[in-house]
Amino acid sequence: MKRAKKIIDNVYWVGVRDLNNRHFHGDLYPIDEGCTYNAYLVVDDEVTLFDTVEEEFTEELLERVESVLQGREIDNIVVQHTEPDHSGGFKKVYAKYPNAKIYASISGKKNMIEQYFDQVPYQVVKTNDTINTGKYDFVFVEMQMIHWPDNMLTYCPQLKTVFSNDAFGQHIVNFGLTDEGLDKTYCLKQAKEYFANIVLPYTTPVQAKLNLILGMNLDIEYIMPAHGIIWKDYIADIIETYKGIAAQKVENKAVIVYESVWKHTQQIAESLAEGFSDAGMDVKVYKLSDTKSSIVMREIMDAKVVCIGSGTYNNVMAPSVAAFLEHIRPCKFKNKKGLAFAAYGWFNQVAKEIDTRMQQSGIESCHDVINQCYTPSDDQLEDYFNVAKEIAKNWGCNE
Repeated sequence: MKRAKKIIDNVYWVGVRDLNNRHFHGDLYPIDEGCTYNAYLVVDDEVTLFDTVEEEFTEELLERVESVLQGREIDNIVVQHTEPDHSGGFKKVYAKYPNAKIYASISGKKNMIEQYFDQVPYQVVKTNDTINTGKYDFVFVEMQMIHWPDNMLTYCPQLKTVFSNDAFGQHIVNFGLTDEGLDKTYCLKQAKEYFANIVLPYTTPVQAKLNLILGMNLDIEYIMPAHGIIWKDYIADIIETYKGIAAQKVENKAVIVYESVWKHTQQIAESLAEGFSDAGMDVKVYKLSDTKSSIVMREIMDAKVVCIGSGTYNNVMAPSVAAFLEHIRPCKFKNKKGLAFAAYGWFNQVAKEIDTRMQQSGIESCHDVINQCYTPSDDQLEDYFNVAKEIAKNWGCNE
């Protein structure tokens, strides 16, 4: 039997651990540890469930709930996000607890009806609407486009707890549930990776909602997201991290990504890397076919300079490069400079195409594209080394 885990008095984790998951959101986000779908049960005069789980894990959630309630009913179900990893179990949960009141944002109600076709009597809530369950008040805050239109979070002042859904999530599977005893750098790195791969296209609404929440002067001792660990010891750190990445602050860093078969493009990438390093910039170099896209996205997020290169394959760029450019296209980066480069034999348009697509993602060109016909000579490699030094001189930063 699956049992709930008590977090604090009257608050229980009733989620699931999907330990075999290695591809979150399909191929968009490769992960190493599996993931959690967190749902929370708060026991008061009325019992409230925050979110459910993927449909296939619903029975596990119900077992954990029953281990606490022992036949008692759920009075309220809060649907904070309608994506199926948080709402897929709703129909079965509601079937077992049909007298529960259901709370969702206006977009949440619309999405639930369109996804599951049930005319459930949803009670629509908006920012600052509140319900009382006895000892506890729950204040709703709409979080539109973080990362769907329906998202919201809930704050309980008596528990000093934010039920944040996707906000502040990461993919750390810790059976102890919280960040207590975990390495801070590792926790924040995982949170950055989650943001880069799930939330990055929505930095503008993130910044606005973060300012709104901070302006509410909430007393917070726990942040309970829908994925990963519960924030307890590193709350100030994760909030500062979010402030930085939402503002798209950049480091004095260059990230070079490329694809190469005969190492012509690789040689360009390595010469650029040495030039950036010689000029004092931190440098990361990734061959796309050998690197998880989730890592590249995390590193690009705070890079000042992004260089993307490809060999030429049947007159087009490598499929891995094309896929990566499509991946970053919705991000609408700010504060980034870019350089496109390519090697070719008889068709020299790939670098230009990479440059165009980089600009579509918000990366501003800072130098003419590099077109290399076949093998670069020592003199050409020296030129590319100096190109990187010039870019670093003009656009490097210490922000």
